[in-house]
Amino acid sequence: MTQPTPGHWDAPPRLPTTHYLDNRIYSDAAVFEEEQKRIFAGGWKLLCHESELPAPGDYRVFTVARRSVVAVRGEDGLVRSFYNACAHRGAELVRDVRGNLRNFRCFYHLWAYDLKGQNTSMTRPQAYQSCGLRNQDANLRAVRTEVLLGLVFVSLDGDVEPLTEYLGEILPKLSKHLGSAELEVFHHHSAVIQANWKFWNDNNTEVYHEYLHVLNRRTMVQQPGYHDRRWTICSKGHGTAGEVTTNYAVFGLESRAENLFPGVSPNGLIAYGLFPDVLLIMRSTVMRIDTMTPLAPDRTLLEWRGLGLKSDTPEVRAMRLRQHNQVWGPAGRNLAEDVAAVESQQRNVMSGASRYSIIAREEDQRPHDDCFFRAYYQEWGRRIGRWAHDLDAKREPASSPLPPRQTANA
Repeated sequence: MTQPTPGHWDAPPRLPTTHYLDNRIYSDAAVFEEEQKRIFAGGWKLLCHESELPAPGDYRVFTVARRSVVAVRGEDGLVRSFYNACAHRGAELVRDVRGNLRNFRCFYHLWAYDLKGQNTSMTRPQAYQSCGLRNQDANLRAVRTEVLLGLVFVSLDGDVEPLTEYLGEILPKLSKHLGSAELEVFHHHSAVIQANWKFWNDNNTEVYHEYLHVLNRRTMVQQPGYHDRRWTICSKGHGTAGEVTTNYAVFGLESRAENLFPGVSPNGLIAYGLFPDVLLIMRSTVMRIDTMTPLAPDRTLLEWRGLGLKSDTPEVRAMRLRQHNQVWGPAGRNLAEDVAAVESQQRNVMSGASRYSIIAREEDQRPHDDCFFRAYYQEWGRRIGRWAHDLDAKREPASSPLPPRQTANA
């Protein structure tokens, strides 16, 4: 038997360069730093749903590109965001991840700020008179914030494109689900996984992975018409796999044909991916939103939110919570399997046992086609300034064009 030559396993696959990935994108520390700067600090980041800040003074703290950011609802009803740092000496203003307050008061020297970030009090202010420092010279550092369809987005880049332009043609599709009724988060849980943030994003936008789940294999993949839907690939790394019908009865679960989530058919499932790190998945009666906070090349904070209608009766809300947690809760059928899969990938990438990933499936944009995978990493390459298939061929995003974008079926 012929033995592989030295270096054989380090050679790239014999595929078009759009059809494989250099797995160092999941492990390389320099790539991770570039992502923090060019993607997470330079673009839009989804923080939460506005229902998580229902009353004036309600706040939540998030990490964006390693910076602590606090989002708060003001007395005027608007949601604003600030760096969670006192303008005086940089101490954290709030040290709980969530809560309610009438104003911000730094624990260090007791400087205070209103909910609009304006400095209202300096301890013993007379000592600043000689240097001319005034309250208005020491306000909180604001973070650009937009609330769209109930979703709270921020950007650390003051010159970032408007959020509506960033979402582009995916926005009308999301409006069918998020724009017709008042929604609220009824479930939230989080976990730190030992995997790169992109592995989680890839897992949930690679529909081919449904073979991982016994539930999905029996209730969807084996059902007639499963392969009839098509991917819709939108600009800037966004896309949707379209709707599929799920036969819950074959797994002994109740039908999901009543009290439907807006824009979803009876027993339907629709998934959306928003670049870089947002997943919105609807299973008939509930919506799940995933967000990712990269902590290190091999460590990610995941947050999962379950959404229902604010008008739900207690009985309907109990149904949504039950059906959400059957599949997606901390003890649900699918999430634990997903975590096991991506952590397994990460171990082999970190050790060097896995050098490349193949994203070469072509099925006329049917669900198991890797077309969205490829389009996502084209966008990643534009923003990060590197080729996803070869990190050694570094380039500037505007100086060396990537292959043409995948075309989209509407």
